[in-house]
Amino acid sequence: MTRQGGTFRTAVFTGMVGFALVSGTLATAFGEGSSVMQGSSPGAAGTPGSDQAKLDRIRTEEKKLLEMRQDLLRQIDQNQKLERQISKDRVFSDKLRSKEMQQLIQIYEKMAPRTAAAQINMMTEDLALVLISGMNPRKASRIMRYVDPKIAVRISSDLASRPVRTKDAKGSP
Repeated sequence: MTRQGGTFRTAVFTGMVGFALVSGTLATAFGEGSSVMQGSSPGAAGTPGSDQAKLDRIRTEEKKLLEMRQDLLRQIDQNQKLERQISKDRVFSDKLRSKEMQQLIQIYEKMAPRTAAAQINMMTEDLALVLISGMNPRKASRIMRYVDPKIAVRISSDLASRPVRTKDAKGSP
């Protein structure tokens, strides 16, 4: 079986007459001219049932291959999505581990909770997420009490979907 131009071609040779299967039809390759026959071959080529069985097996195999291709394409798409998410998480983790960010987190931890919350309400969601996730959980909870409820919900849902924990963020074992 060989692949040519996006279709599979199979040659069946019986005696002196050769047949090539092309898109579900038998075409005479040698011998009696260039006639195209559906489903069966002349008496010299074998029994009509055996050729039909070969056709059925080839069609079944082609369907299986197409299904496998679809599955592989779905898996590739899913893996690409996971790769993008991992990349985003890696960037998030890098931001969290940077020295400047650690200093900023400490500054916000030392602020009065209402003051820190007022500033978190005005900053970008990504920065707020990095700050809150890097804080001591007790200090973060005191600040989150005063954060606008809509913003607090978004931060909480983002934190719930991230695998980063406070211990990991601060680099302690």
